[in-house]
Amino acid sequence: MRSPPSLLLIRRLAAFAALMVAIVIAYLSLMPVDEGPAPVFTDKVNHFLAYAGLAAPLTLALHPKRWLRAVIVATVYGIGLEFAQAMGDAGREGSVLDAVANLLGALAGAALIRFAAGVRP
Repeated sequence: MRSPPSLLLIRRLAAFAALMVAIVIAYLSLMPVDEGPAPVFTDKVNHFLAYAGLAAPLTLALHPKRWLRAVIVATVYGIGLEFAQAMGDAGREGSVLDAVANLLGALAGAALIRFAAGVRP
């Protein structure tokens, strides 16, 4: 069964939003430390909020019933960026605790959309 046109448009816009958030996260994660903006919150809170902000539109784009896929995609993306930080020369370090904050943020963002959409366990 096909989705109504308005729902399809919402899902496409959500996919575009998720892509834009992913690009911003990559840019901020890989830029040299001394060129980055001053942190508003602690590092772990920033990671949590960034990945919640990635997983929420991603969950909407994939469908709220597929929230776990969105969490997995966001978390694997975050782990990939942590490896890139560890291997790069921008003065950044990969961190397991950052990856955990990414996972927790992705879970929170996906849960927000899942429950807002009324998806039951």
